Amino acid sequence: MVRVNSIKFSVNFKGNNQGKQIQDPVIAAALEEMKQIKFANDDVRYVKKMGARPPFKNGRQAYDFIKDNDIKVKFAKLPSDDIHAQWDVANKTIKINEQYRGTKSKAIVLAIAESTLHEAGHAKDLDGASSIQEEINCLSLNSMAHRTLNAKDPGIFETNDAKILKNGVNLYSDIYFNKDLSGLMDKVKRSYGHLPAGDYKHPASNFASAIKNDEPNFVISA
Repeated sequence: MVRVNSIKFSVNFKGNNQGKQIQDPVIAAALEEMKQIKFANDDVRYVKKMGARPPFKNGRQAYDFIKDNDIKVKFAKLPSDDIHAQWDVANKTIKINEQYRGTKSKAIVLAIAESTLHEAGHAKDLDGASSIQEEINCLSLNSMAHRTLNAKDPGIFETNDAKILKNGVNLYSDIYFNKDLSGLMDKVKRSYGHLPAGDYKHPASNFASAIKNDEPNFVISA
């Protein structure tokens, strides 16, 4: 049975955004969920050992970053249904695929929270550039968040087969936290292999370099 939750959140940002209410209830609900995300210590240690450098320590830091930098989060038409979210540096906007506008699914709201957290990681640089290392860093955010949210409400992500779940947050969490890293390396290579391994803001880890150089036997050192 699919669980459906009505969404009635409303969020007001203070500071520079004081008085500007986020009208879309789905975005508001997702931001509220994101704000409460805390990563498990073991998960943080794991991703750092892999070579990831999470841009935020928790969802609240990402929420405050969005608020303090007047970054908009809204539904928008994206180039493909397979693109779940996107950072638009020119308009300082985190765009969520409009196909999820008006959703009543709690699972999708949580997935939007994770996707927003990921894109906030890209936005933290306040630029439009990326690298394999930056992608690994941002993927660590939504992968850790997914495990936190699933632990809080076991089975919640099994209630819907939307692409943002099936090919997005569910998939990345599964392959990120897997002893066999070949699935993650292949996925990152196919999606981001055209990018440099690292950049001056995000120096390449051994893992990022292994992905760029097609070294499939990479293992996390003890």
